[in-house]
Amino acid sequence: MTASDVAAAHSRNRFAGKVAVVTGSGSGIGRETALAFAREGAAVVVADIDTPRASRTVTEIEDRGGRATVCTVDVGDEDAIRDMVDLTVRTFGRLDVLHNNAYWAPLNRPVTETSIQEWDRTIAVTLTGVFLGCKHAIPAMIASGGGAIVNTASVAALAASPRFGAYVAAKGGVVALTRSVAFDYGSVGIRCNAVAPGLIETPATEAVLADPERRAWLTGKLIVGRAGQPTDIANAVLYLASEESAFMTGQTIVVDGGRLIS
Repeated sequence: MTASDVAAAHSRNRFAGKVAVVTGSGSGIGRETALAFAREGAAVVVADIDTPRASRTVTEIEDRGGRATVCTVDVGDEDAIRDMVDLTVRTFGRLDVLHNNAYWAPLNRPVTETSIQEWDRTIAVTLTGVFLGCKHAIPAMIASGGGAIVNTASVAALAASPRFGAYVAAKGGVVALTRSVAFDYGSVGIRCNAVAPGLIETPATEAVLADPERRAWLTGKLIVGRAGQPTDIANAVLYLASEESAFMTGQTIVVDGGRLIS
């Protein structure tokens, strides 16, 4: 039985009647999280810059009896984020959960080898995209009676990773922004937390893991003896978005197989 099968068998329908937006949900962590929200009763807006991949996620949800719609979005574009939120409310009538998950970053680039174009794009997608998601989702959530935002940070925000300066900086900003949003909007029913994945096997990490030296460095620090799977992160995201974590806000949960304690 796979991790997804186990999760399906223990579904508690925690998000029945709720509406969730998941960015970067065409593949990897975002895809698994979108499937998990739908499995537990949410209507899901599958938001991704890659429309064909997003469409495949929607088809998977619908084939399993769930409700979902595609939204093609570049999260670094404020108009596109505004349209994403408008589409959500227009299609499903409300917005309860936002998972800011999309990111972009160059690989194997120390600061001196990072171009300004690479730096700007990393900040635009990985950090500004989270800011824009929060900015435009919060009013819709308040209109729906409150909501939960879960941002995808990274262990790289808490401990440096080699040759990854722009990504480390952007994810550090995500952790700080999470606290700020939680502080400013808790009084109006908005909780904002983050999940910090460690090494997760996804299409986005294939290039990193293809480098034998980097793979050995990364896997050598995993106490549990394996790389993580997207389901490991999806489970944490759903917890942070659910009423089970109702007394939590402004926090970053590390899901890293023991990476930071090694």
